[in-house]
Amino acid sequence: MGEFALLARLFHSQGVDDGLTEVANGDDASVHTLPAGESLVVSSDSALEEVHWPRGFDLQQAADRALQAALSDLAAMGAVARWCWVALMAQGAEALEAMGRGVLRGAARSGVVVAGGDSVRAATNGLTVTVAGTLPSGTAMCRGGAKVGDGVWLFGAVGLAAAGLRQWRQGERSGAWIDAFARVNARLAEGVALRAMGVRCCIDVSDGLVQDAGHLAEAGGVRLLLTLDALPQVAALSAAWDDALDLVISGGEDYALLCCAEPQLEGRLAGLGGVRIGAVAAGAGVEVRYRGRRVEAKRGFDHFAARG
Repeated sequence: MGEFALLARLFHSQGVDDGLTEVANGDDASVHTLPAGESLVVSSDSALEEVHWPRGFDLQQAADRALQAALSDLAAMGAVARWCWVALMAQGAEALEAMGRGVLRGAARSGVVVAGGDSVRAATNGLTVTVAGTLPSGTAMCRGGAKVGDGVWLFGAVGLAAAGLRQWRQGERSGAWIDAFARVNARLAEGVALRAMGVRCCIDVSDGLVQDAGHLAEAGGVRLLLTLDALPQVAALSAAWDDALDLVISGGEDYALLCCAEPQLEGRLAGLGGVRIGAVAAGAGVEVRYRGRRVEAKRGFDHFAARG
């Protein structure tokens, strides 16, 4: 089966009934209507074998995971996810089909329409995902909204995905931590709920807790004081590895949400499943403590940083 027939079989039959898609997958471009009073939120993300997932990892799972990683950016803005466009890079037809099926599976689970994309034969398997959603104009949660006196809240676990990836590379193929790496779910519902309750500062944790917290501190001109004592995974990871704290604060790949919010929202944030892990203070940068002592953080993931 050729490229176009395979893509048609995978994607063109997908039902589109979101009420906002005028022209869907299968034409030169997709066409969409925006609801009145709403703004468009768009993000793009790429994932490659041996960079974002190890060789031998299930390609269907990898593509699903890549879509969730892209959707996590919409969650951090508080957007309702609506569409995705996917460019597949595959070493052959089998890999193309596996990744295509992974995208469809993730899209169905997340309630988004696969509105278009492209495919190409490549030396390395991978995909680039563009996602789009909507939110009421003027309500987006951005990185620069932290204020002195805000609490710092985490939605989701950090460190478990990095632990799972380490286990995979050590030869293990099952377990809760491996599942934390493999089965990512963008926190779209939490993002919408945070935005609706008035939170205006948020980021998704993809490159490490401290590195991403640093983006909030820099954008807001503030200092984030974090404590790890409220995170139950620290003890669990410490039982397995001496560098557990490094996994928690620098591991990345978790796609949790980190937000800064006013004290009066504390009860609602806790009810939504958030854990308060710190406070916003005057100054700059990020300080991390665990059991009363300061923890020095390693740098999170950077594609172009020099490797030692």
